[in-house]
Amino acid sequence: MSSKEKLGSILSALKDRIASPSDVISATGLPRYEVLAAFHILEALGLIEVVYVRGNYRLYRLSKEGEKILSALLNGNKFTIVVGEKEESFTTGSNVGNMEAVSTS
Repeated sequence: MSSKEKLGSILSALKDRIASPSDVISATGLPRYEVLAAFHILEALGLIEVVYVRGNYRLYRLSKEGEKILSALLNGNKFTIVVGEKEESFTTGSNVGNMEAVSTS
């Protein structure tokens, strides 16, 4: 499974629901370490949001930006993630459509 497919799988598991990393692991079949690492990155990028915390237990949902990225992945569209104030970005995709999905400071 490619990185794009894994990202799409994780984000899809959070679509229209609130879930823990364990829920996503069960839904995707991905290794625990990959899902936990992805959650740290997705949270830092603002693609998922914490909605509940009790000790080490957390529940997450997709943010609006996460929904845009998931939509772009499912439709095969090109997208750009802009992080911070510098003009550094990560772009992926194969089709011509271009969408700025995330801009966080």
